[in-house]
Amino acid sequence: MILILVSTGHFDPLIQACDRLSSRYEFYGQIGMSYTVPSFPHIRTAPPQEIEKLIRSSELVISHGGTGMLSQLYAMKKRTVVVPKQIRYGEANDSQVELAVKWCELGMGVLCLDVDHLEAAIETCRKTDLVFPEFPKLGDYFNIEGKSTYA
Repeated sequence: MILILVSTGHFDPLIQACDRLSSRYEFYGQIGMSYTVPSFPHIRTAPPQEIEKLIRSSELVISHGGTGMLSQLYAMKKRTVVVPKQIRYGEANDSQVELAVKWCELGMGVLCLDVDHLEAAIETCRKTDLVFPEFPKLGDYFNIEGKSTYA
């Protein structure tokens, strides 16, 4: 199963693209407040524990490019196609694009900036060995006396 995550807002172009591909893939969607009602199984929202269970049981995730969701997918080391919300898809700004691009440059996901290329991104994601580098924790920047090592 491929899980689609759009958060509590809407992302109709992504839901519509997945619906067009639903005869070729087994999708399950968390569609938030999207106006599009897809033909594949879906929910609007769910508690965090249910979303985590869905993530764990999925082959891969197609996700918007929000910080919170990408952080959770990183922590779970989940194979992900990142589709950032953008102005051209009705968003107020392109704030998810920079993070999504960097995320995928680091090898933690496959970037899809155009929903018309979603199928190619899914297939690339299936074949790509993603990496999940270790990043320093906040406490790593402090020594025993509590002084910053970067002051």
